Amino acid sequence: MPSEIRHIVFSTAEVGAAIREYRRHIGRPLPAGTLRHLDLHHGKGSSIRVSVHIAPDSGGRTEHCEFGSGELTDALILYCGAHHIPLPSAGVKTLQRFGDNLLLIVTLNLTGAGWPLSAGLAIQRPKLAPVADMEMAAAGD
Repeated sequence: MPSEIRHIVFSTAEVGAAIREYRRHIGRPLPAGTLRHLDLHHGKGSSIRVSVHIAPDSGGRTEHCEFGSGELTDALILYCGAHHIPLPSAGVKTLQRFGDNLLLIVTLNLTGAGWPLSAGLAIQRPKLAPVADMEMAAAGD
């Protein structure tokens, strides 16, 4: 069976929207207000964490919330479904920071999957045989 690696890149605005939609969906909405700052950073091991600062619309103190990889992954999966972004349900899902963006990596039927593997696939180009060698091989058949 063929293997598949899918990369879906989310901007910080999309990550913020995904978190807001997810928290509303599970009945634990974020505080009302404007998302002023979203910061992606590494947690323990290779996990990703997101910190958000929400300024209340009516003034007052800015709220600070943090989200771990599990909740982020769930939020992005829900976001993909709500926005008709194709996503295999059976795939293994991991997160990577990609500059200022968040990368959701989905792999099917592949061991050792993740960004380093797929990046290596993109870097290594197949070597083409010279045309004369191909013509000789075809003539020999």
